[in-house]
Amino acid sequence: MNRTVRKILLAIGCAVVALAVALYQQPETAAAPREDLKPAAHWVFDSEGVSSRKVTDRAGVLHGTILGEPTLNKDAKCLEFTDPNDGVSIRAAVTPDAEFLPKEAFSIVAWVRVDEPAEWGAFLGCFQDNGPKEKGFVVGFNKANFYFGLATKGGESGEGKITYLNGTTKYEPRRWYHVAAVYDGKQMQLYVNGKLDSESKEQSGAVRYADKAPLAIGRYRDDDEDYPMVGGIREILWCHRAVTAEQLVAHFQADAKLASAPPETVGPKFVVEPYLQNATRTAMTVMCETDTPTICELEYGDTYPPKLTAKSAKADTMHEMPLANLVPKTKYFYRMRCTDADGKTLSSRPLTFMTAVDADDAWSFAVIGDTQRNPAITGKVAKLMWERRPHFVMHCGDVVDDGASKVQWTGDLFKPCNELFGRVPVFPCIGNHEKNHPHYYKYFSLPKPEYFYSYQYGNAAFFSIDTNGIRTADLQPGGAQYEWLDKALAASDAKWKICYHHHPVFSSDSDDYGNTAKAKSTDGDVRLKSLQPLYEKHNVDVVFNGHIHLYERSWPIRGGKVDQKNGVVHITSGGGGGGLEDFGPTPTFFKAECRSDFHFCYATVHRGTFHLKAFDQEGRLFDSMTLKKD
Repeated sequence: MNRTVRKILLAIGCAVVALAVALYQQPETAAAPREDLKPAAHWVFDSEGVSSRKVTDRAGVLHGTILGEPTLNKDAKCLEFTDPNDGVSIRAAVTPDAEFLPKEAFSIVAWVRVDEPAEWGAFLGCFQDNGPKEKGFVVGFNKANFYFGLATKGGESGEGKITYLNGTTKYEPRRWYHVAAVYDGKQMQLYVNGKLDSESKEQSGAVRYADKAPLAIGRYRDDDEDYPMVGGIREILWCHRAVTAEQLVAHFQADAKLASAPPETVGPKFVVEPYLQNATRTAMTVMCETDTPTICELEYGDTYPPKLTAKSAKADTMHEMPLANLVPKTKYFYRMRCTDADGKTLSSRPLTFMTAVDADDAWSFAVIGDTQRNPAITGKVAKLMWERRPHFVMHCGDVVDDGASKVQWTGDLFKPCNELFGRVPVFPCIGNHEKNHPHYYKYFSLPKPEYFYSYQYGNAAFFSIDTNGIRTADLQPGGAQYEWLDKALAASDAKWKICYHHHPVFSSDSDDYGNTAKAKSTDGDVRLKSLQPLYEKHNVDVVFNGHIHLYERSWPIRGGKVDQKNGVVHITSGGGGGGLEDFGPTPTFFKAECRSDFHFCYATVHRGTFHLKAFDQEGRLFDSMTLKKD
C-alpha cells in the first residue's frame, strides 16, 4: 500500500471517529430529562408523556389529569389548549407542608407557545392571589410579555405579597419560546430564549405557600380566579434549585431551532364562539368573532345535518348573520364555518336554538346582572342557568367591568357563557360600566335604537331602558326615553308588561344612595323616581334592575305604599359576579325579601301565571314569587 493510499484511509478513519464522537455528544432532545438540570418534576407533552386523560411526570411523582379536551399535536410534540375548559390539573389543593414543594430555591423551565394573548395566563402555578393574601408562585404571560410571580417570607406584607416580575421581550403569538423562572433565595430572574429578560430583589427567603392552592398547568388558577391559556406547551421542568445561566443557555440551544421557526399557521380561530341575538317567532341572529378576516357560512335547519345556508358578504372578523322566515317555536340546528384568505377553515361545534313561542304557550327566561369581572362566578352561574333551559336570558347591565377593554368582553363575558349564549339568546340593558363604548353595540345586535328597545316574547312585552348618567334627561317627562316608554306601554296589549334597566328605582342598599350607617338613604336612584308613576299608569307588572350587587324583591308598590292587588314589583338581580354589597341596618317599607349572594333568577310564564324563583351560586332556591291575573 503506497503512502498516498495510507493517508487517504487514515483521513477517512479520523473523519468517521470525529463524526461518531460528535453524534454521541449532541445535546439531548427535549423529550429526555437533562442530567444537568435534575428536575424534581418533568412533564413532556408528546405521545409518551400524554396518554388518555393522564400526563406522566417523568420524575415519577406529580402525574397530572387532563382538563377539557386539549389536542395532542404529535407533529409539533405538544399539547394544544384551545377551549376555555382545557388545562392539566396536577393537584387540586396543595398544602404548604407538601414534600414536593421547593422551600427556598427553584427553577421552572418551559417551551411554550401563546396563540391568544390575554391579561392573565399561566404555564405553571401554585398560588393564591386574593387581596392581601398573596402566596405561592406562578409563571405565565400577559397581553405582551412573560412574567414570574412569587411570594416569599422576606417580601411579605400582612399575610403575603406576590411580586409579578414582567419580562421585557414582547412575544409574538403562535411562536415558540423558551421561558425560565429562577429563584435563588435572594432574587427572582426571568429568562427568555436563554437570555436574562428581567430580575428583581423584592422577594427573599423561603417561599410562602397558601394553605390550599391548586397546582395546575395551562391555567391561571386560584380559588376564585380561573383564566385559560390558548396555545401550546411542549415541556415543563421544575427544579428544586436555582439553575445557572450557563445551564439555561445549553437547554435552550438544544432546541433553539424551535425559537427561529416561523409562527405556527393553524388557521383562523374563534375569538368569540357563535352566540344568539334578537330572537323572534320567525327570526334569529347568529354572531361570532374570528381572529383573522374570514368569510362565514352559516349552516342551519330543523333537521341534522342542517341543509340551509347563509353566507357573509365579505371577509371580516366580526360576523352578524340574521336569519328570517323561520318557523315559530321550532328547534333549529346550526353550525358556523369560517374560511380565511388561505383557504383554511374553522368550524364551530353543532349548536341549537329555538324560535319564540306563541302567546298561549308556556315559556321561561333567566335573569342575571352585573357579571363585570369575575369569570369563575359568571361561568358557574351561567351553567346553572343553562341547566334550567330558559327560552332566553335577560341581562340587567354591567356585563363587563370596563366597556373599553376588549379582553373583558371576550374573556370575562363570552368565554364563561359560551354554552349558554350559544344556545339561548341574550337581551341586555346597558350599564354604567359599559361606558357607552362601541364594544357594546358591536357585540350585541338589538332592536333599534339599541340603547333602549322593546320586544315581544310569548304573551309578554319587554322594555329595556338606559338609565345611565348620559341619559338622565331622557328619563324625565318630555325626555326621549320617557315619551317613548309612555307611548309603547300604552300601545301594548300584552298580558304581562316587564321593564328592566340597570339602576334601581327602589333599593335597600347600605351606601349607594346615602350612607345608611350615619344618614338617611333615598331608597333608590332619585333620577328614576319619575318612572314609577309611569309604571303605575300603564300597569307594569315587574321591573328588573341590577347595579346593586345583591338580590332584593319588593312588595308590589303603588302610590308610595304597598298595594298587593295593583302594585309594581321591583327586583334587583345584581349577583352575576361583581363584588357583593350589603343592605342598610333598618328595613325599608318596600322590602319583601333580600339576600347578599351570587345568584340568578328564573321566571316561568303561562297565560295568567307568572312564577319567579331565585337560586344562589350553588343552585339552591332561596326565594320565589307567583303573580296571577285573569
